[in-house]
Amino acid sequence: MQRSYIVLLLLGFVHAMLQNYTVDETSPNIFYSGYTFPCNTTTCGVFTKGLFNKSVSLTFGSIKFNFTGSAFYAALDLFGVCSISVDGNELGVLNATLAEDIASEGLPISKPDLANGPHTLVIAPTTPGTIIGFDHLIYTAVSPDKKHHVGAIVGGVIGGIVLTIGVFFIVLHARRRNLILRRNQRKSAVLRGITLARHDYKVGADYGTGLPM
Repeated sequence: MQRSYIVLLLLGFVHAMLQNYTVDETSPNIFYSGYTFPCNTTTCGVFTKGLFNKSVSLTFGSIKFNFTGSAFYAALDLFGVCSISVDGNELGVLNATLAEDIASEGLPISKPDLANGPHTLVIAPTTPGTIIGFDHLIYTAVSPDKKHHVGAIVGGVIGGIVLTIGVFFIVLHARRRNLILRRNQRKSAVLRGITLARHDYKVGADYGTGLPM
């Protein structure tokens, strides 16, 4: 039970430190190298159903996003071939036809195990005529308004662990004390029984009833 409590405290600490942020394709933090076509309910009608904010930006160029965090998830539409890279390291190459993209309702890409820090995500076409549709992106980072409370959170976690250990030793001491008390009571009962038995034997011997026949 004590171990579970400590694990929950640590998980709570991690959860309090991290937060997910959603970035729409129209965000000024998304950089497009080429012309973009806004596909929304006005320009694309029912084709925007299921999209984040019911819109997607279509481009023939590359897409770049700078962020500070430890993970990201992005939703794309793709007609052609494109590469996905983070900090100059290629994560993979995606290839999809229009029919495949419609059937799959988009292509999600993600990287959940990045080192916490600044990163650059680049989505770039690798063949002529490739169209990339950028829907939205979610990245995980330390919440700015919680950075100032890191000391308090750490102190709370350490305090909780110390309290748990203290309770554990109190319970252990109480159990040991009860065990010793029960042993002493049993020992006293045995000694009392032996004393009474000796007394009865002596009395019987005095009256001749304790002698063997």
